[in-house]
Amino acid sequence: MKSLFLLVSTLFLLAVTVPSRANNPLFADESRAYALPTLAKNNKGEAVLYWTEKDDKNVVYLYFSVSKDGGKTFSDKKLIFADAGLGNGRLARPKLLFKKDGTMAAVFSFRSGGTTPPREQKPAPTAHEGSHANHDKPTTAPASGGRPKRESQIRYTVSKDGGNTWTAPVSVDSDPTPLVRGFFDAVVLPNDEIAVAYLKDVKNSTKHEERDLRMVITKNGVFQEEKLIDPVVCDCCNISLLVDSKGILNVYYRDNNNDIRDIAKMTSADNGATFSKSQILFNDQWQLKGCPHSGATSSVFGESALISWFSGTATNSSGLRVVTNEGKRLFVLDNPTAKNSYLVTAPNASVVVWEQVKEKSEEGVTLIGLRKISPNNVSETRWVENSENGTNASVLVTDNQAIVAYEVKQANKMNTIKVSTVRL
Repeated sequence: MKSLFLLVSTLFLLAVTVPSRANNPLFADESRAYALPTLAKNNKGEAVLYWTEKDDKNVVYLYFSVSKDGGKTFSDKKLIFADAGLGNGRLARPKLLFKKDGTMAAVFSFRSGGTTPPREQKPAPTAHEGSHANHDKPTTAPASGGRPKRESQIRYTVSKDGGNTWTAPVSVDSDPTPLVRGFFDAVVLPNDEIAVAYLKDVKNSTKHEERDLRMVITKNGVFQEEKLIDPVVCDCCNISLLVDSKGILNVYYRDNNNDIRDIAKMTSADNGATFSKSQILFNDQWQLKGCPHSGATSSVFGESALISWFSGTATNSSGLRVVTNEGKRLFVLDNPTAKNSYLVTAPNASVVVWEQVKEKSEEGVTLIGLRKISPNNVSETRWVENSENGTNASVLVTDNQAIVAYEVKQANKMNTIKVSTVRL
């Protein structure tokens, strides 16, 4: 039996929010905390919603549900994986991918101490020394001088039968060294292989946190050895991967050039075999002695792409910004509380959603905002009705409407999920 979503809305005040908890069977279990609702399309063009749940024993569950009618109704949820080690933080949003051959793949962070096995262990590739664009060479330290070991992995699991059964999750990285790997993104390449980019601890570093940018890519469905693609990056900002309309793989990440922490990009025209030199997408010149824990989001925009991120620059319009792949800044949301943007492609446009503290709210109540971005126009901000305390929103466009899914913060930390639609 299907769980009915009442997804009838128009813009601004006429947007209707799907009830949560008892009125929505997908999110009705009051003993669980719900997080990270993410919308996507499968290889049939159907809307898919996936999210995590945590029970009172701290076990985290990753579920998905499919809509066959443009978001009006969604199927009963199907379990992908469950374990206390499954990551479900804001910077560890799982990724559900759909290959052309019908295979589904889920990629997620996994904390040390979990039950899933590592991939066949092989010697770790040696990190080459290198630099680009004012980067210094990575710091090298004696093995005895490293920081205390922490560990997190990036795991993946595959389904060949529409998500009914899944393989045992294993690591995308064959390096057995106990290091932090995270802040990842994953994408299906034009050749139907999967690429995963992530930040990884620099071995034997004596710094509080020092990570480099790595990528692994499947060959015939099997992940190959990791590649080091940038040795010096901002340490804790999530990555965004995008295959554009020309089939080019774009990697967007926060760079670190002498504490200037602007968004950089690298591109590959051969499915990740080789990469361009890194270049700063837009010179915000944000100088910060520490990581802001805030990365980029991206979407295809005609023959170009759009990228959104937060910058606290003191000299170049602080706030959430949206910039084209060619480096043209379209607008800045200069409200200092605007954060957690999410971009998605729409016909002849893109849509961005974010969260922002409600005007004159002394309690810091957030709302979910939305703008439609067309080649010659950017709409005014619209607020999803009844989205108070919304956070970690995602969006999908289907049938000239934006489906918006987001967490609703609760005082007892038992967040729930709401879903709305906005007519474009």
